[in-house]
Amino acid sequence: MVSFQSCSKIIGISILLVLCAATVKADEWKEASLVVEKSTQAMIGLLEEGRLEAIRISEAEGEVVAFDEPKLFLGMELILVPVIDFDTIAKGVMAKFYRKASAKQVKDFRVVFKHSLLNTYSRAVVSFKINDFEIQSNSNKSSKAGRQKLWVKVYANGASYDINYAMKKRQQGWMVTNVTLDGINLGMAFRQQFASAMAKNKGNMDDVIAFWNDPS
Repeated sequence: MVSFQSCSKIIGISILLVLCAATVKADEWKEASLVVEKSTQAMIGLLEEGRLEAIRISEAEGEVVAFDEPKLFLGMELILVPVIDFDTIAKGVMAKFYRKASAKQVKDFRVVFKHSLLNTYSRAVVSFKINDFEIQSNSNKSSKAGRQKLWVKVYANGASYDINYAMKKRQQGWMVTNVTLDGINLGMAFRQQFASAMAKNKGNMDDVIAFWNDPS
């Protein structure tokens, strides 16, 4: 029979372990939120710098000069590549077709998917004209170590948008593995797009990969 003292020790240790686990979760949430905060601030700064540069050039030349999108794309790449897990997202987009693909096809799709995602994101950021953002308080719903979900409210174009980032802790740090914008799961949307393209091209994966950047 287990003594009262033994039971007390077991309960005490159990409570301590739970508290430690809660602390780890809280610390992980802080780490992940810091990654999102820094990258979002960097994007807003990049946009503001680009707008001011366009205004300066327009005033100097006496005509309206458009936003330097190629320069923005390069800047966005520097900001996003370290924090977005393109390989994991691309694998999820290929879904059941991933196992049927050759190593070269997987590699080729990762390249075109990364480029298209960066390009799409860059254009969206320009059109959104983000003014500010707020990282919502920790809901602490993550049940697995090394995984976190962050809810961010973004203010742009006189409206607010809710963004949910699914993140995993990798060797190089916390990285985004999926994004949900106002209820639209982008990973799922891309997956459906890939499956539709495979059906349209009668299962020819090389054609799907080749024309991924040009859906027309």
